[in-house]
Amino acid sequence: MIKKWVSTILLIILCYVLQTTLFKHLQLAGVVPNMLIILTASVSYVRGQKDGLITGFMCGLLSDMLFGSVIGLHALLYMFIGYITGYTYNVYLRNYFFILLIIGVSDLFYGFIYYVFEFLTRGRFHILYYLRNIILPETIYTMLAAVVFFKLFLLVNRLVVPGDVEEAL
Repeated sequence: MIKKWVSTILLIILCYVLQTTLFKHLQLAGVVPNMLIILTASVSYVRGQKDGLITGFMCGLLSDMLFGSVIGLHALLYMFIGYITGYTYNVYLRNYFFILLIIGVSDLFYGFIYYVFEFLTRGRFHILYYLRNIILPETIYTMLAAVVFFKLFLLVNRLVVPGDVEEAL
């Protein structure tokens, strides 16, 4: 149990560092993949709602502390994503396309809700601009990055918690 959470914390730190350093230099269309969404959705998919909720909270709190304008917004969004995607833990459709779809929908949800709380409430009504130039490119890039990183997270989870992921894929 402790190994599982230590590895999760290390993965959160790794994802954050990759998102803020390496992927800043590998921007496509001015966006970087949301590595913390990939991790939160992956943990939820493999371990269930409770672990997804906790992982989402830790990812969101890290985001809030380091670059959030309001403490708690990212934590709430990531927690919600972790909890909702945790419902897929019991789904019998276990393939990579399904997890990529989950990650894409999670990133779309995150981008839209973030827009509502950060921009719409301040009177910035340019939803089509934001959707076309930020949300959709980030979602596509996140899904492309998820092709590689989901397999990495799955491997780490298999090493740390043997038998826990055998039915995942």
